[in-house]
Amino acid sequence: MNIMTHTRWILIAVLFLVVMVGCDNPIEAPVVAELTPTSNDSSAVLWTPIYIADVPASVIPAAPADDEGMDAVRAAVAARTDAQRNAIRRWNQGPVQEWSAIARRIVAKYNITPAAERNPDGSFTGRFLPDPAKPLASPPFASRMFSLIEVGTYDGLIHAWRAKYTTKRPAPYVVDPSIATLAPKTGLPSYPNEDAIIARVAVEVIVLMYPSERANMEALYTDATQSRVWAGVARPSDVAAGDSLARFIVTKLKERASTDKWSGADNQPAWKAKEAALVTTWPKWKSAETPARPPLHPFGGDVTPWNISSAADVDPGPPPSETDAKFQSDMNEMRELAKNRTREQARIATYWEAGGGTDGPPGMWMKVTEDRTRAANMSAVRSARIHAYVSCSLHDAAVACWYTKYKYYTARPCTIDNTIAMGAGLPNFPGYSSGHSTFSGASAEVLSFFFPASESEFRSMAQEAADSRMYSRIHVRADCEVGLSQGYNVGKASVAKARLDAAE
Repeated sequence: MNIMTHTRWILIAVLFLVVMVGCDNPIEAPVVAELTPTSNDSSAVLWTPIYIADVPASVIPAAPADDEGMDAVRAAVAARTDAQRNAIRRWNQGPVQEWSAIARRIVAKYNITPAAERNPDGSFTGRFLPDPAKPLASPPFASRMFSLIEVGTYDGLIHAWRAKYTTKRPAPYVVDPSIATLAPKTGLPSYPNEDAIIARVAVEVIVLMYPSERANMEALYTDATQSRVWAGVARPSDVAAGDSLARFIVTKLKERASTDKWSGADNQPAWKAKEAALVTTWPKWKSAETPARPPLHPFGGDVTPWNISSAADVDPGPPPSETDAKFQSDMNEMRELAKNRTREQARIATYWEAGGGTDGPPGMWMKVTEDRTRAANMSAVRSARIHAYVSCSLHDAAVACWYTKYKYYTARPCTIDNTIAMGAGLPNFPGYSSGHSTFSGASAEVLSFFFPASESEFRSMAQEAADSRMYSRIHVRADCEVGLSQGYNVGKASVAKARLDAAE
């Protein structure tokens, strides 16, 4: 064997050993780093909830003695399996962030527009028959679901912190130092358990929207909460108390959801009557699908917002009329992009497309929020605060944008000039203002408040997201410029509320 061949075989052997070692113990290298909070934020007992100000004392049972449940924890720790260790590491990555990611995956699963019904001969009946138990996870729908989850989580954790620092029940590993915990030793009081609150709120809101997900969500709930017992940081009674508090929080969220006017967002008969009287400065919007699909959420602007007083208060005014030079300039830009889009413009358009089968524009910004709060090693309650205000701004952006869309009811560029080929799927609702731009402006404004050192980065991302809609020829420039500005104004309302919640 010559020296080159010998060397080659040595290299192959080394690579084989590296691969085998990596595959032998996969749970020792989680994809996402485990989150170790730099602070427990005990001051959260004084923070102001967004929606649920008070919780009756009876909701959280009196805390049992410190030694109650310890045998169950010792037994669970002693019998830990590899699968349980894997679960512990998963939920050590941050329960607020992990449940946000689960909610995003649910949105991606159901962000599929229902097909038109056909007759036996293949012709269209003109009807669209979505499953009522599996509604389209459109951007407004998704932002509403995210906000209910995150507000419920944040408010629930504030009330949990108040109970924790009242009862001061030590975690099992504190009571018995011989317990080999696999979770960070934060010293946070264990009663009620925060993971149960985060998980139960998310499960119940998701199941409220998608009842068929109950079994899947309950399995995740069990995995998340039992992982804390297996890790040695919570007793079963700590988990039960957290679950009790969360169920109360969920009753309040359901009350809001039942009265926030979302049920009327797709009232098509009422919209037909209103549409007939509309006068627009642009060509009127019309569905480009065959058969024509009813417009999405024509009364979405009537839905109750969280932090803006009303959608009308952030109304940007009408777009330029057909006789305005801006109209012609924007349309000419679309024609030029249809012929001469650069590789960089195509990349930006593709990156931010967020169409069917994805978690949409709101999901993209929730992912940014997950990454930033996890990287900052924040406590669950502080992470939840940021998630809540970002998601509220996304919801309010949807309300404001959809109000604008159906007030001015402007056509898309490709229906004004059919030589302008689309670079992405064509949304079935009016153009002005751009939803992606509004969502992005709102999120960037809120994230810039919480992470001021990254403000220029967030604003650059928002600008790129807005530009992407022009590069896809979905929107003209006016739609995106106005949407971005509208979004910033929406975000300012969330920031104004955050400044007053005593958490700064």
